[in-house]
Amino acid sequence: MSLLSSRAVPRKTLIVVSVAFAWWLVQAMLTYPFLSSFEVAAWDSAAFGGTLAIVALAAHNLLFRYIPEYGKHGFAVGLSAGAAWLSVWVARQAIDPWVTDAGYAAFLNEGEYLRLAVHFLWMMGITLISLMADDVNRKRAEVQQEADVKSFVREAELQKLQLQLQPHFLFNSLNSINALILFDTEKAREMIGQLSDFLRATLKRADEQWISLEEEFQYINLYLSIEKVRFGHRLQVEADLDEQLKIWLIPPLILQPLVENAIKFGLYGTTEQVKITMITSRVDDHLTIRISNPFDADAQPASGTGFGLHGLKRRLYLLYARNDLLQTRTEGDQFIVQLTLPEKYEGNLN
Repeated sequence: MSLLSSRAVPRKTLIVVSVAFAWWLVQAMLTYPFLSSFEVAAWDSAAFGGTLAIVALAAHNLLFRYIPEYGKHGFAVGLSAGAAWLSVWVARQAIDPWVTDAGYAAFLNEGEYLRLAVHFLWMMGITLISLMADDVNRKRAEVQQEADVKSFVREAELQKLQLQLQPHFLFNSLNSINALILFDTEKAREMIGQLSDFLRATLKRADEQWISLEEEFQYINLYLSIEKVRFGHRLQVEADLDEQLKIWLIPPLILQPLVENAIKFGLYGTTEQVKITMITSRVDDHLTIRISNPFDADAQPASGTGFGLHGLKRRLYLLYARNDLLQTRTEGDQFIVQLTLPEKYEGNLN
């Protein structure tokens, strides 16, 4: 229990006791002019105030446990009236056997309806406060439930997007392995091991919310080792990872779709050597990753599943609530993808 919550209970108790004492004193001062002594007024106030407090506490506990879905205001009025009558009746039963003064007995009889009205107003105030508190708690519960549902849906969608791989990458890898088996079994065995490591790393990353940029580059190297077996010397990759940015935390599996997109548009449809570059830099409090590849508009590969950049944009929106973090453009014969990620270190993770 926190220090704040441990202090809250004595503070509430002090408030309740103070209100009870104030109400007892007010009753005593109001009844004193009509009675023979202040002692009688004090006992009279204690009896009626005590029974009112006990009955009010019981009514409050009842409302805490049960409030009808419909007609709750009528229920509150009925409960207040019944509780007010009960508190006055119990007080009279406790006082009457000890009343020997005829003047005090007349005062009790004449003021009974007034006391009943005052107790009813007290009970109405308490029940209305309880109803309002119940409404507030229900609205808070509804808001929290809605937020929990949205969070669950968001996490489920993130998990789906994070785990989804381009099917044609796996198919191409398996086709390449199948072709290598015929003339280079050692190379095929090596590629099977690389594909196994890559898929194992993919499953491992699925359980992590944030990883360092250096870890993501290690994962990309696993992916590229497979692609280099497929494309041989034709695939050249130049990566510039700033040493100061290695610890930058990013969502896992976020660069692979970009690199795969660069290979798809850079190497498919050509037999020449192609160089893909990856450059990392820091701009203010943002990490920028720039991936470029040669681009020939007349030799575009056939469209795939359409998941790549679209799925990545969706992931970025779910994580950062921004639609401007992934930009694409062409500069001459280069197709450029620029990923911008806000700063996120261990101390400020969500």
